[in-house]
Parts: sequence; C-alpha cells; structure tokens
Amino acid sequence: MNVLSLRKVVKRYHNHTAVNQVSFDVPAGIIFGLLGPNGAGKTSLIRIITRITAPDEGEVMINGEPLNHLHPNLIGYMPEERGLYKKMEVGEQLMYLAQLKGLTAGDAKKQIKNWMEKFEITSWWHKKIQDLSKGMQQKVQFIATVVHDPKLIILDEPFSGLDPINSNLIKDEIQNLKNRGASILFSTHRMEQVEELWTISY
Repeated sequence: MNVLSLRKVVKRYHNHTAVNQVSFDVPAGIIFGLLGPNGAGKTSLIRIITRITAPDEGEVMINGEPLNHLHPNLIGYMPEERGLYKKMEVGEQLMYLAQLKGLTAGDAKKQIKNWMEKFEITSWWHKKIQDLSKGMQQKVQFIATVVHDPKLIILDEPFSGLDPINSNLIKDEIQNLKNRGASILFSTHRMEQVEELWTISY
C-alpha cells in the first residue's frame, strides 16, 4: 500500500516552472529521500503534499484517495524554516499544536510528556521558545511534528543547525518511527545525510 502517490504534478509561479511532471510512490514503512540542490522544487512539492498550495496539474493521493482537507491530520511536517511561536512556553506550544492535529488535551499531554522524557527535556515545559538554543528548538519542533503519530512524516532539512549528538538522536527516532510503520519523506540537498539515513535503515 502506498501512503503517498504523485502523478505528473506541475507547479508554476508566473513564468517559472518549479515542479515539472513529478511522479513517484511512497510505500508504507520506508524512508524516502527527496534529494536535489536548493531551488530544485523540493519545498514547492512538499507544500503541495501538505495542501499549503495546490498543483497546477497532476494528482496527489494519500492512501489511494485524492488529497483532501482531512489528510493533513495524517501528516507530520517539519519545515526547513521552523514555525514555532517564540514567546510561547514549550509545553503550551506543543499542547496547542497537538490539539490542532486532533488529539484531546489528555492524549496530547500524555504523548508530549513521553517525547520530552525520551529527549530528556522535561524541565523545559515552562521555558519560552525564544530562550532556547537553535538545537533545543529543533527538538521541540520534531516533537510537534510527530506527537500525533502521523503515518506520513515530512522532514525538510531536519538536521540543519544540530550538533552531532542531537543529529544522531533525531536519526535514531526517525528509524524508530519507520520501524513502527510510518513513512518518512526526507528532503535535503546534502548527499551525506541521505547516505547516513540509508545506512541506519538497512
């Protein structure tokens, strides 16, 4: 079963074609690399999959169904430009984002605490995002991406700004999520990161 399928997807901005006749399938339980230089159209494609924008041509399907307004709740998206609210506290921020994805307050708190314990950051609950380092913010953003147990996880340059220890921590969790059946669409322009993920996946 393919979690995600694209058929001849096209996206144009004025006179520029950012995505040109792209087709591929992402089966369940794999890490799928979306590799290309900056400006190749990776982020434009991700924005179509997450319904931030619409394709000009072609079709996107989730679990065999045409992409619709309900599908974003099945997706976890970590954008390259992180989207956390700087003045909110970590716990408040994660509770808000988890409930936007359909979790009840009780389930959201339980899942967030589990992830914070896993990352050894339980003391951050009342810290403001703006008081965290970039690497610390990355951990919070990753939790926000996966807290609702999405079946398709889209990671756009997830290791940007991370030190080697935290990079390895995130890599391990990506592998764990894959082993639990999630499909990970990993977007990067750095071939060595693709090779590292390939190594841990096989």
